[in-house]
Amino acid sequence: MMIIPSGKPKIWDKSPELGAVRAKKAYTGTFHKLCQAYAEKFADDWLILSPSYGFLKPEDLVLGPYDVRFTLKGTNASTIQMEELKAQWQEKGVEAFEPVTILGGKKFTPLLSQVTDQKNPLLTPLNGSKGIGDMQGKLKRAIQSGQPLSHFAD
Repeated sequence: MMIIPSGKPKIWDKSPELGAVRAKKAYTGTFHKLCQAYAEKFADDWLILSPSYGFLKPEDLVLGPYDVRFTLKGTNASTIQMEELKAQWQEKGVEAFEPVTILGGKKFTPLLSQVTDQKNPLLTPLNGSKGIGDMQGKLKRAIQSGQPLSHFAD
């Protein structure tokens, strides 16, 4: 299983008239698109992690624009709550002890560790990157070469 972040730029920024769209089309930022291309190339199953909707399969509907972030400084009323994330994780049927690859920043590791009750090894191939540009470069090179990133267990 691979988890990719949703991202702030969304399709409604350029096409506000659109209604609900599939999750795989909703997020338009460069980093998200690279993560999605990487997941499509190297993962059998992948989910988008949204601070508003939680875990989304690529075909799930996103109803419209939102501006919600995961924060480490407490919870925002519009941010999905931990209990709901845990319930969604169970519904998605990810087996305990199945490795989970996380593409994204460091903030996702403690979040996923909590969601999975530390039952899944978390692989973080982008850890150690020097910022978003470095992460994007690593993803581009992996996609172009057909060689997945090395996975580091946290």
